[in-house]
Amino acid sequence: MISYEFPLNERVRTMLRLEDLFTRVERFIARADRTDHHAALGVLFEILEVASRADLKSDLL
Repeated sequence: MISYEFPLNERVRTMLRLEDLFTRVERFIARADRTDHHAALGVLFEILEVASRADLKSDLL
């Protein structure tokens, strides 16, 4: 596994942030508590906010 201490550019930082957010939402969804599901919704909104950027959309296409 590659460990990035200091990401090289904004694109890499954004992808690492998305990876972390998806990991967090998976962890929250796996739990059965209502507060964890509420936290998962908050993380999903963060993912939508990051993914709505136009430069990210063009990078992914």
